[in-house]
Amino acid sequence: MAAMQSASRDPRALLAWGRVARDLERQLPAFGGFPERPIRRRPERLALERDWSINLGTNGTAPAMFPAKFTFDIDAAPSCANDLVIFPVNAKGTATQPNIVAFNNLYSGTTGGTGKCNRTASGSDTGVAATVLWSYSVQGITGGGAVPTSPAISYDPIGSETGTKVAFVESQVGSVAHFHVLAWKNGDGKNAGNLQSVLTPKVINTFAANAPVDGSGTATDLALGSSGTDTLSPPFIDYVNDVAYVGNDIGSLYRIKDVFCTGINRDCLGGTKPQPSIDTSWGTNGAVSVCTGQLTGPILDYVTNSVFVGCSDGKLYKISQAGTLTSLAVGDGSASKTYGGIVDPPVVDGPSGFVYVATGSANNAAYGALVQASTASLTRLSTVQVGAGNQCNLHSPAFSNAYYTSPTTAGALVYIGGATATVGPCTATGATGGNLEVYATTFGAGGIMTAGTPAHAQNVGNPGNEFAPMTEFFNSNLGGGEDLLFFSVLCTGADMASYNITNGWTTTFLGGPVTSGYGTSGMIVDNEAATTGATGTPQASSIYFNALNENAACSNPQTGTNTNGCAVKLTQSGLQ
Repeated sequence: MAAMQSASRDPRALLAWGRVARDLERQLPAFGGFPERPIRRRPERLALERDWSINLGTNGTAPAMFPAKFTFDIDAAPSCANDLVIFPVNAKGTATQPNIVAFNNLYSGTTGGTGKCNRTASGSDTGVAATVLWSYSVQGITGGGAVPTSPAISYDPIGSETGTKVAFVESQVGSVAHFHVLAWKNGDGKNAGNLQSVLTPKVINTFAANAPVDGSGTATDLALGSSGTDTLSPPFIDYVNDVAYVGNDIGSLYRIKDVFCTGINRDCLGGTKPQPSIDTSWGTNGAVSVCTGQLTGPILDYVTNSVFVGCSDGKLYKISQAGTLTSLAVGDGSASKTYGGIVDPPVVDGPSGFVYVATGSANNAAYGALVQASTASLTRLSTVQVGAGNQCNLHSPAFSNAYYTSPTTAGALVYIGGATATVGPCTATGATGGNLEVYATTFGAGGIMTAGTPAHAQNVGNPGNEFAPMTEFFNSNLGGGEDLLFFSVLCTGADMASYNITNGWTTTFLGGPVTSGYGTSGMIVDNEAATTGATGTPQASSIYFNALNENAACSNPQTGTNTNGCAVKLTQSGLQ
């Protein structure tokens, strides 16, 4: 069974802790590892319909980054008051522009049935959309910065302090990146006259000296060294040891201790709990100099206890807890190879001993590549050639449900998007070219990817810019179990769709394609819930993302003001 982890999908990887929390108390004293198989959200399958979309201001969640969803228990009844989704906002925080927001009343809408959370409409509330739970402009950087990467929600594998805090990075060109932990307060930044408006955020520019108290509406602030912004590296949280790993744009990887003050962290047993700080026992003064370029999100492999991270130089790096570096050349990152770096975090299958990473240009731009390597030695095991090289960035792959049983299981496939023809830039009127395809690669003896040209490919349209990270969902409650693949093409018209991949490769759209701005950010899925029948909960099995560069289709429901940032919920109704 595979423990698949990716920092870009950290909100999904985090769900793995929810179902095994009872076991962790027994396992922790002897084993600091991650459970073998992640618990993945399994939504009911529906045709895609937009239920609500809410203005995030001048920008939204950055491409290839993810919102975060709470609650983590997929078996719990959906809650209008307590379930929330957090969107990082890649816009400079000001008095009228948040950089991180959260919504509740998520299960609202009319598509596929009246939502559980629908309310009577009023002058301040549409009644059929989510409502703002809180909205903040957190300004550790003088003048304010953006939140360009995915946030991480607190989780206590021992106690009950879960979902009450959120960790994220604030960054701005020309300034050092700052790491924050926010203990959010219900109602902060909420506009009583417009419950769908995030544009009256609470400004935080003074910070707590100790760990922020739950529900206080306070935050901590930690500068990550003396230089370096962060545009690609979300924090990865080791919940067992209460530490975070986060990189920056000049190749430095930091380890931060006392992140949430939960779990078995002995530092936090006293009356005064410390604020997060750089762990100076790691590397040199708390940082390991990995490369001279931009780092992706790091991944801690709980089997080897090593950290894996990609860099814009085209190399995958492995860092031991002693700070020892090992590298593997994957792409041909250089000034002449625009897409030869690594832009998404690696995906780690610890129990199987594999790490996967993608690059848009390899072997002197002959092709894009998906590489499988050994987590133990970081030696290359297989290279899959993904379309033409130096055309676009390649993002994280997705694996079929059969792979989660075992990489050697019949039907195990890995999916990735690439380009076969020149991809043009994304402009105000769309992409200027491109021929994009979804690829699927098989596995052979020992779980090794079948090298070379993928076994399957499907052209999904022209023009386009590149794919967003793909997301796979397994629905165990439908037809004995159905496996769904969701994907989005950036900078084109009808840009989001899904495949039913239960029986392996497919060339038939299950849902869509539908239009969501110029494509989506990373997508997350929420709790499993029946949507029909006497005990059904309409709107409670959904997908959340930011629609990139959204304009007229996403407006403030109260004012009609267009936006470039749009929080979107899609429901999956009309079971087939």
